Amino acid sequence: MARIALNTALSLLVARRLGAEGLGKYAVLTAYIQVFQVFTALGLPQLVIREMARRPHERRYWFQGAVVTQLLAAGGGAAILILITNVLDYPVDTAQALRVAALSLFPFAVSSAAESAFQAREQMGLIALTQIGSRGVQVTGSVLALLVGQDIVALAWMSVIGQCLAATIDIVLVRGMGLWRGFRVDLNASKRLFRQSLDFFILSLSVVTFTRLDILILSQMVGERATGLYNAAYLVVQVMNFLSASYGHAAYPVLSRLFSEARARFETLLRKSLLFGMTSTLLIAILLATAAQPIMGFLYKGEEYATSALLLRIMVPFVVIFMWNSLLSKGLMVSDLQRRSVIVSSAKLGTGLIYYHLLTTWLGVAGTAIATVLAGLTGTILNYYFVNREVCALDIVALAAKPLTIGAILIVVLWIARGLAWPGLIVGGTIVYVCLLTLFRVFSKEDIRLFWQMVCGL
Repeated sequence: MARIALNTALSLLVARRLGAEGLGKYAVLTAYIQVFQVFTALGLPQLVIREMARRPHERRYWFQGAVVTQLLAAGGGAAILILITNVLDYPVDTAQALRVAALSLFPFAVSSAAESAFQAREQMGLIALTQIGSRGVQVTGSVLALLVGQDIVALAWMSVIGQCLAATIDIVLVRGMGLWRGFRVDLNASKRLFRQSLDFFILSLSVVTFTRLDILILSQMVGERATGLYNAAYLVVQVMNFLSASYGHAAYPVLSRLFSEARARFETLLRKSLLFGMTSTLLIAILLATAAQPIMGFLYKGEEYATSALLLRIMVPFVVIFMWNSLLSKGLMVSDLQRRSVIVSSAKLGTGLIYYHLLTTWLGVAGTAIATVLAGLTGTILNYYFVNREVCALDIVALAAKPLTIGAILIVVLWIARGLAWPGLIVGGTIVYVCLLTLFRVFSKEDIRLFWQMVCGL
């Protein structure tokens, strides 16, 4: 949570100091960093976490193999990123920032392997320690750079410094665990690991490319100012999605263990997580749409971002869609069905390219927002189909139809009461929603008790 808070605070400062165009440049920078970090990881974190959780006596082998393999990938990724900056028509400062950011891939390779080991041991606190320290330094340096009038290039250098600090902290921690002991470079082991992780790599690359496809296409088709307006709205959605992703990451090693040790508990955890995720994110989405105008006005303090309120209302369904995608994809991966996830992510990426191109051409930045929702929904439907058919039965009426009906009733209630001040709508809407959940008996006492037991177990 601290990581997303720091990143959000930095993005808001960029928006206020550099304007919509500057925020667009920053969105392009972070989009490329995220895509090439996945290229560097090569899908190994998912494989390593799963295998370390299942075979703890082989942790040193998996960790050391991941470090070597990912460092090799970092070299290739940096070269490709620099090549892209020379081919695409980005402004001089944006291109220079991307070249600087390529350097961050090397320390990221080490951090990625180390944090996979922490997650496999269900020691997420160590990841938080590393991220808070490194991101804190990065954000502090970035804030100082912005306050003295620096631009996007300085922010790229701060990203490199923050990633180097994270790698340093991670190395100290893994050495204390003995994972660095007897370190050896085994290229044959790297080849084996890459072959084993190929499905995970294709899946991860497809997923992250899809999540940043909007920024990359919009910046080329419409320009960096429109990208900034879009990113201002997406930033709010991204904060909510981070919570969903965090739960999914925390649940992944637990689901992996339960799948092999207690299949019934695995299925229960997956179903209840989907239900609680649906009900919580649905309320958040409705309230965000209700208070979109004051939220954007409070965050960005300028008429320049008035369009972003409309974009936020269009994109709020993606909050619910993302939660389901996160959990359903984890269900497939822990069931050794990552090939199905590859199919889903590839289909989502392919349809996303079509949606983004057609709708952005037709409707501009609003079309990009609609395309984000449609492409995400396509992936959710496919993920549900595979999990329901091959992993465990999922009752769509209990898990989705009933909560959506309650959400529709809440929307009508809020529309009728639209004359009230927005703080009253938020509080009143939340109370009405809880009452409707109770009236429709969405949760039993046993559901709530079981859910809290599972949360404590994570």
